Amino acid sequence: ETHGVLAGIEFQRDMERKAAIMGGGNFTVPVQRLTDFVRGISSTTAPPSSYRLGVKPSPCHEIYPEPMVKSLQDAVMDKFEKQMPGFLCDDALLHAVETRTSSPVRICRDRDSLEAIGIQRLYPCGEGAGFAGGIVSAAVDGLVVADAVLENFAHEEGMVVAESQKK
Repeated sequence: ETHGVLAGIEFQRDMERKAAIMGGGNFTVPVQRLTDFVRGISSTTAPPSSYRLGVKPSPCHEIYPEPMVKSLQDAVMDKFEKQMPGFLCDDALLHAVETRTSSPVRICRDRDSLEAIGIQRLYPCGEGAGFAGGIVSAAVDGLVVADAVLENFAHEEGMVVAESQKK
C-alpha cells in the first residue's frame, strides 16, 4: 500500500479535498438533500442551512466510495426512516464532509505516575497524546492526569493529598 499505516488519514484527506473542490473554495460546503443522496442524484437546490460560510448544492454521494454510499443509503432507508418516520425528507440536508482523526500514535506513560516514559514531569494526556478518542474522553483523561500531577508533586514535597481531593 502506498500510505501504509497512515492510509486512513490519506483517505480522510482525499474526501476533504473532493469536498473543498466541490464547494468551490472559501469554505463553502457542498450539500445534498437527503432524498437526492438516497436516489444518487445531484441536488440543484438546497433548503436553508445553519452553516454560516455558505453552501452549494452538490452531488455529495460522489465524494465517497460506492460501498460507503450504498451503506449510508441503506442505513437511511432501512434504519433511520423506520425508527424515525419523516427523517427522509426534502428538508433534510447533508453537509460534506465532517472528518476527525484521533492521534495515530500514543506517547508511552508510566502506569503509576502517568509521566512520559523517560521524561520526568511530562504528562502526556488527551487525544493528541493518543489517550482519548474525543472531547469527553480527553476531558476525563485530563482529570485523571491532573490528579496524578497533584499526587506526584505533593509526594515530592512530602505533602499528603487528602482523600477528598483525590476524587
